[in-house]
Amino acid sequence: MTPGGPLASEQAHLLRQIRRVLTGLLVIASVAAAYVARDFLLPAVFAFFIAITLRPLVRAMSRRGIPAWTTTALIVLIATILVAIAVYAFAGAISQWVEDAPRLQREFLSKLSGLRTSFDKLINISRTIQEAATPATGSDVQEVVVKEPMLPRVFTIVAGYPLNIMFVASGAIVIAVFLMASGDLFYEKLIKVMPNFSDKKAALRIALEVEHEVSAYLLSITLINAGLAIAVGLAFWAIGMPTPHLWALLAFILNYIPYLGPISGLSLSAVIGFVVFDSVSHALLPPLAYGLLIGLETQIVTPAVLSRRMEINAVMILLSLAFWAWCWGIAGIVVAVPILVTFRVLCNHVEALSPFGEFLSQRQSAEPEKLPEGAG
Repeated sequence: MTPGGPLASEQAHLLRQIRRVLTGLLVIASVAAAYVARDFLLPAVFAFFIAITLRPLVRAMSRRGIPAWTTTALIVLIATILVAIAVYAFAGAISQWVEDAPRLQREFLSKLSGLRTSFDKLINISRTIQEAATPATGSDVQEVVVKEPMLPRVFTIVAGYPLNIMFVASGAIVIAVFLMASGDLFYEKLIKVMPNFSDKKAALRIALEVEHEVSAYLLSITLINAGLAIAVGLAFWAIGMPTPHLWALLAFILNYIPYLGPISGLSLSAVIGFVVFDSVSHALLPPLAYGLLIGLETQIVTPAVLSRRMEINAVMILLSLAFWAWCWGIAGIVVAVPILVTFRVLCNHVEALSPFGEFLSQRQSAEPEKLPEGAG
């Protein structure tokens, strides 16, 4: 029988089917492992992104003769000073908000009750007009109305988050410090384990591009968030919102979470504005200012700062947020986009992953591509 006969064709088809099944099992096993081992993986993933963001600085200092561990120690010292300054600046405002939370809740419910009273008066007037226009039927049937409870407690803090935030943060910092202090050790090991020269070049190229893309993305987003925080703080100070510097910090942190973060900040500013200010027009100023600044950032600043090739399909971002939120909770939402950026770089270099990279990318032209004739 010739090598290209029916038997060889059936064997090739069977091998393709087995490969697809094994690929599916590998994906399922990877998802299960990520979910089960999240307490271990989360500090490692955060440490990876911290180290890869600061890696260009460590490498630039190494070219000037400064050892990697010296640069890392300097970074740790600067970060410690910044954290101490932040604690000193924001601890009092945060504790004040925590103490005022019950009072703010009572005021919110009181004002909400006042609004409901006004709506109830309008409803009673319309009901009276309807009853007057409806002819009497002689029946004494009474209507039972089940009133819905008022809005749930606004300032209730959701407890029971499965991961210890302090453990994740401290573990990520320790691992990131060791990663940065090791210099290019892992790149050297990566090159050493590759079997031939072409594989060594490809592995090093992928590693360096992942470092460049992720570092550029995270540094750009951090600078954009810092600018947004300053703008929000100044705007809320002009409006008269209490503790505008705390609002600036909140905007800086929330803007790392695509879509959900800005919506949360907008909603919270609307609630606090409703509680703090007496007039409706004044209460609308905080959410309007926050929404305007977020709109400028998302529509003008971010597209101008981030290059076109770093933009990712919005649908894929939402799917990534949903998946990592299910897998790792709130911390998964924070790292969802950096993981997506890393995966896109891999798709650009690994031929087998190129179809996934096409789905991740934005539409290249303003007009959709035309389907071939006869395709539908």
